[in-house]
Amino acid sequence: MEVLGFSFNAIAPLLFAVALGWLIAWRKDIKEPDIGVLNKLCFRYLLSLHIFNSTLSIDYYAEFNLKLLIFTTLSIFLIAFLAWLIFTATIKEPSRRCIFIVSAFRSNNIIYALPLAVNLFGESGVKAAAMLVPVTIILFNFFTVITMVYHAHLYSSEETSPLDGALKQTALDIGKNPLIIGSVLGIILSVCRIDLPVFLTNGIRSVALTGTPISLVLLGAQIDLKKLAHNIGPVLGACMMRLVIIPGILLPIIIGMGFRGQELGALMVVFGAPCAVTNLVMARNYQMDPAFAAQTVYLSTVLSMLTMFGIVVALRALGLF
Repeated sequence: MEVLGFSFNAIAPLLFAVALGWLIAWRKDIKEPDIGVLNKLCFRYLLSLHIFNSTLSIDYYAEFNLKLLIFTTLSIFLIAFLAWLIFTATIKEPSRRCIFIVSAFRSNNIIYALPLAVNLFGESGVKAAAMLVPVTIILFNFFTVITMVYHAHLYSSEETSPLDGALKQTALDIGKNPLIIGSVLGIILSVCRIDLPVFLTNGIRSVALTGTPISLVLLGAQIDLKKLAHNIGPVLGACMMRLVIIPGILLPIIIGMGFRGQELGALMVVFGAPCAVTNLVMARNYQMDPAFAAQTVYLSTVLSMLTMFGIVVALRALGLF
C-alpha cells in the first residue's frame, strides 16, 4: 500500500494539471491563440527560469555526473539510429515514417522531468534532471532536424538537400534557446560560486515555481480526444514504442549500471515520457503529417499517466527510489 501511495502521490499532481488544462479548453475558457501566447511565455521565461534556478543549485564540483551524461548521450544516439533503420525498412510513407522515428527518441522530458522529480524527491531532487536538460535539448533538436529535413527532401524535386542550411539554422536556434541560456548561466554562476542577491534569488525561485504547473495545464489544453479516432492503430503503435518498449528495454540496463534515486528518476523520464509537443511544431514546419504527429502527442500524453505510474510503482517496490 505504501508503494501505491507513493507512486500515486508522484503522478497524480501531473495528471491533475493536465486534466485541468483539458477541462479549461473543453469549457472554451481558453482559445488556441491564447495557448500559443502562453506556451511562448512558459518557454521563454518561466521554464528557462526554472532550469536556471535548478542548475544554479547544483554543486558541480561535488555532484557532476559524467557517467549519467555519457549514458544519456549514447542511448539517444543508439535509439535514433535503430529507429531510423527499423522504420525505414517497415514504413514506406516518408512523412509517417519520419514521425515514428522522431517519436522514438524525442520525449517531453522538460515538462515532465522537473515536476516529477520534485514529487518523487522533493525540491532538492531536481538536480540530476536539470543536469540533463542541455544534453537532451541539443541532441533532440539535432536529430529531429536531420530526420525532418531528410524526409522532406524525399518529397522535393531539388537535386541538392537543404540539410546543411537547416543544421546551421538549428545551431543558431540552439544557441538562442532560452532553456539552453538558462542552463548555461546557471552552470557558470554555480561553477564560479557567484552568489546572487537574496532578493533576486527569492524572486527567481518564486517565478520559477510557476513554470512547470502552467506548462502541464497548457499541455492538457492542447489534447483533442476527438481527433484520436483516426489512425488509432499506427498512433497507438507509436505511443507504445515511446511509453512501453523503449523504457522496457532501457530501464533494466539503467538499473544494472547502478543508477539509483534522482539519477534513475531523471533517466526514467527522458526515456519514458510521452512524445514531445515540439514534434507537432516541427512536423508543421516541414509538412510531415502534422495530424498524425498531433495524435501521437495527445494519446501518448494521456497514456503516460498510466505507464509512468506503473514504472514508478515497480521501481519503488524494488527499493530503487
